[in-house]
Amino acid sequence: MIKIKSAFAVTAAAAMLAVGGLTAASAPAEAASGGRVCLFLDKEGAKFAGRTYGHVAWAIRDPKNTNHWIWGATENAEGDSTTLPGKDNGSWIQGGTWSEMRGETKSKKRTVELARYDAYRCINTAGGDLKAAQRTFNNMQKNGYQILHNNCLTKAIAIFRKYSPALSSSHLPDGDSTPPRNYFKTTLDNARGWEKARTY
Repeated sequence: MIKIKSAFAVTAAAAMLAVGGLTAASAPAEAASGGRVCLFLDKEGAKFAGRTYGHVAWAIRDPKNTNHWIWGATENAEGDSTTLPGKDNGSWIQGGTWSEMRGETKSKKRTVELARYDAYRCINTAGGDLKAAQRTFNNMQKNGYQILHNNCLTKAIAIFRKYSPALSSSHLPDGDSTPPRNYFKTTLDNARGWEKARTY
């Protein structure tokens, strides 16, 4: 009877993770298996009118090849608080290994190296759709930029949600009108499943 209860508990826990689409947190980002998203913070980025909003980059892992990542950011190429749709909003995307992404491996790729980004935090997912995430990036590459409502953070959240629809509002709250540095710290501290911020 005890063995049956134990087996049922294990099966129930696995089912809950599968239904939720999220998996338990694990060790370093580059070592875990399956789907995974990470948000990187440059706390001194995006300065407008004497205020610092912070800037974020994003990364998603290929759940079928856990040594392969896709990452990117929206850098606001125009440098204004608003860039009209159709103009360059400074969005970019790259692919490769975790080491390449972090600038540890010599490469001509754009990176999210420690020299710029102060910290990162991640959450595991049961799977992920890289193509859906890439389509979302492509659609947003030319949809402008607006400091409060269409920025590096809101675009990252949209990419994460297309990659894994399981990242609902309880795991990934909306970032509209929230400075990226506040979202990275306070909002994700209160969201479900996110690992603590770590420096690299």
